[in-house]
Amino acid sequence: MQTPSHESSLNIAPQSCQSCRSRKRKCDKALPTCSLCAKRNRSCEYSRPEPLSHSATASIPERGWYPSPLDEQADIQTIDFPTILFLDPALLQHSLLETSSTVGTTVLQDILQLLGDLDEIQLTATRFFKHIHQWMPFISKKRFYDLYLQPSFRSRPDVVLLLLALKLITAFPPAVEESFSILVLQAGVLVALYELGHGIYPAAFLSIGACARYAHALGINVSRTVPTRRVLTLVEVEERRRVWWAVVILDRFVSIGCPGRPFATADPKLDDYLPADDVAWDQGTVKPDRFSTLSSPMTGHMSKFALLCQAARLLGQVLHHLSADFTSEDDVWIQLDRTLQSMLAAALNIDCPDYDQITFVYSALVALYTPWLSSDAVQKIDSHRSQRAKVILQQITERINANLIERQCFLGRDPEDMSPWGLYFAYRICGAHMRTSSKAPHGLEVARKLREGFMDIDVRWNVAGVYLQLLEAQEAINLEA
Repeated sequence: MQTPSHESSLNIAPQSCQSCRSRKRKCDKALPTCSLCAKRNRSCEYSRPEPLSHSATASIPERGWYPSPLDEQADIQTIDFPTILFLDPALLQHSLLETSSTVGTTVLQDILQLLGDLDEIQLTATRFFKHIHQWMPFISKKRFYDLYLQPSFRSRPDVVLLLLALKLITAFPPAVEESFSILVLQAGVLVALYELGHGIYPAAFLSIGACARYAHALGINVSRTVPTRRVLTLVEVEERRRVWWAVVILDRFVSIGCPGRPFATADPKLDDYLPADDVAWDQGTVKPDRFSTLSSPMTGHMSKFALLCQAARLLGQVLHHLSADFTSEDDVWIQLDRTLQSMLAAALNIDCPDYDQITFVYSALVALYTPWLSSDAVQKIDSHRSQRAKVILQQITERINANLIERQCFLGRDPEDMSPWGLYFAYRICGAHMRTSSKAPHGLEVARKLREGFMDIDVRWNVAGVYLQLLEAQEAINLEA
């Protein structure tokens, strides 16, 4: 066995690049650019850790360009626990799957400087336990001093966050002015969408909850007993309505892989108004006679966003059904199946299909059947539903080639134009075919194309790369089974 030459070893970095670390992807550490960054045309940087202050480095072993055991651990291909908990918690039942409860994130030096040196941190802790702790004792004083004040805290983002919070709560407040407006809520929705699309959990779940409360505080879609500011124009009325629907959509979709979590927003009512025509909305010419409700939608052309809102309401009903005793509610299951199938057929049989709505409906439909596709125990309870799930899987597989690939509804589109709605159903379809490939002739080919699509979409939405990791985990589990 030949040993690597000195020259070849110089072409390999001792640590993963920053891009691969942030995306939790396996890095080949090639210099000057790793193969994954080169393929994605991304900037590839290998940086040395920032130098620490003299007071801190006195008690910390020197860490330079060469790797330490902590660096080696960062390159282990694990999937963080919160991500699996939201995207596919069933994988946690398998002990073969290696998970990490902390994300391998480096704390920026600028943030560490906010804490000050060890003496300042000690002073903050003393002030907290002397004053705040007396009337709100929910932090273990012993664990705090035994664990969190050790020099290694600098590699723990959660400890740094706690220390920053202690500094905040013990400081006297400055005179500041806060903004309380729909613009802040819209910014929050964009942040939540960013976190959802890049697989940042549980932050996405928590951000959506914060948006829901903020919308309620603004008086958006609340009962008449809640005081609210008077709205003077129809455009503003429409904007507030659309912001509320955006929160509802995210609130349902963030739980699509883990039914049972409570929604932050109330279920839309039949008399709730749907968004008005998209073109009129963009032109600022919203008219009161063009409004429609969930119980009486427009019979003609409906706006793209209104159709997505209807699909989100159905997804909420699916998640409610799955979080209850879904094995015994035949009427609910049949009605949801029929409604989703009708919506899907209507969305496909038009000249210019709304691809984002189609993939959202696909995801809702697959979510309804996921228990019957993935669990042998559940399949034995009701062979009829199990058989129906296999039929639906085959139908979707056939439609993928006709509608999602040939029409470039899902694959082949510009990643910048794509929503993250279709990634869930694509993941479930791939997983189902991994288990039933021998019974589905075209299943392997469809799964292969979808996985290639994940790699392309990962450039825009990093959650696609996370789903690829979960598929690899499923393959490993299936091999060991």
